[in-house]
Amino acid sequence: MKIKICIFLASIAACLNTYCQTIVINSITAYRQSSGDNGYTLDGLRMASGSRLKLLNINNFGLGGIYPKNISLVDGFGTTGSLINVSTLPANNIFFFGSFNKLDPSTQQFTNGEIDSLYNWSKRGGKLIIASGITYFTAYDASMLNIKWGYTWTQNSPNSFIPNQSGNETDIFNGPFGSVTTANQGAGAQGYFASIPTNSKILATDINGNTTLFMDCNTLDLIIADVDGFTDLGGITQGVAINNVQDKFWANTIVFMDKLQPPPFIINSSNNLTLNSTYNNYQWYLNDIPINGALSQNYTVSTPGSYHVEVTLNGGCNYKSNTIKIELVIPNVFTPNNDGINDNFKILSNNILAINFKVYNRWGIKVAELTQPNEVWDGVSTSGLQCKEGFYYWVIEYQNSNGASDAMTGFLQLIR
Repeated sequence: MKIKICIFLASIAACLNTYCQTIVINSITAYRQSSGDNGYTLDGLRMASGSRLKLLNINNFGLGGIYPKNISLVDGFGTTGSLINVSTLPANNIFFFGSFNKLDPSTQQFTNGEIDSLYNWSKRGGKLIIASGITYFTAYDASMLNIKWGYTWTQNSPNSFIPNQSGNETDIFNGPFGSVTTANQGAGAQGYFASIPTNSKILATDINGNTTLFMDCNTLDLIIADVDGFTDLGGITQGVAINNVQDKFWANTIVFMDKLQPPPFIINSSNNLTLNSTYNNYQWYLNDIPINGALSQNYTVSTPGSYHVEVTLNGGCNYKSNTIKIELVIPNVFTPNNDGINDNFKILSNNILAINFKVYNRWGIKVAELTQPNEVWDGVSTSGLQCKEGFYYWVIEYQNSNGASDAMTGFLQLIR
């Protein structure tokens, strides 16, 4: 009994770490196109008995599996207009958009509003895999996403996915399920992208160097030239096991999307700037000029101005964060010992019209007051005595150039 309890507690402890989570993957149900191939989505003919089962196998995805996260699959959006509701999905979900034939009479057509909603959800951080965009002669049209994302497709068969250097640095081609040197396309509608968005990162090409897999760095979406890279027509095996290179390509792609970071967002805590996630590289900017040596996840502000950071994500995309405007920089320590170094306390400001800054000792007695934006304090109290070493509490009220008023509080340390 003790052994069982220990195992149970160990399992709970393991689930508390970041790896014991659930990956939610949304996919448009195959009911949206009930005839034809009825297969290019996770519950469809071409994926349900192979690609889908591999994701749900706990030996692949699950605690104790190759990639220790569980997967939950959600099939939906089966009628015209329903995809507008994608906006309600959490931004850390994955969305797999398969291939649907616009020319098939059974297809519940996609509206512009639905495509716009999907695009906007992706821009907010939603993780989207696009396996659509094919116009195969007069028999097949799945190009409903081409214009919105800005890519074009050309038929070429046979074709493949051969990683370039950027691709080899991703989990797609070198992930936990194994190395992939080449993955296949399948069936007749094979091809490559004749054009892709300007701000994109190519991850794989065909044997002739044509793009077959890329990341759209505007939306951080992964876009593949042929959905059959993920179906039985491209070589995905039946059943739950990972048996070949094509299976590895599929499973690794899900790992890559799970690890893909969200768009960077700066969080400001008392002029200590940090980001909402960990990225591969960082470069901080002040007023659009790179800050020398500011190459980490955090940055402590020493000068008023406008700050943003550009980061590199998994897959190689560079992405610019939001911009934070810092109007005041208030030092938290100064040393009025007449050594010529940091002898005076001075508030650094940008576009500040009026200011009232009061300093109190630990008994609540006011020891200093500054009423001008560029005024300094030398550590002498209002009574004319030198303030002792220690921590002091401050309150500031100020008005910026827009006429807006604000107030802040904090502490400073005086060292002699």
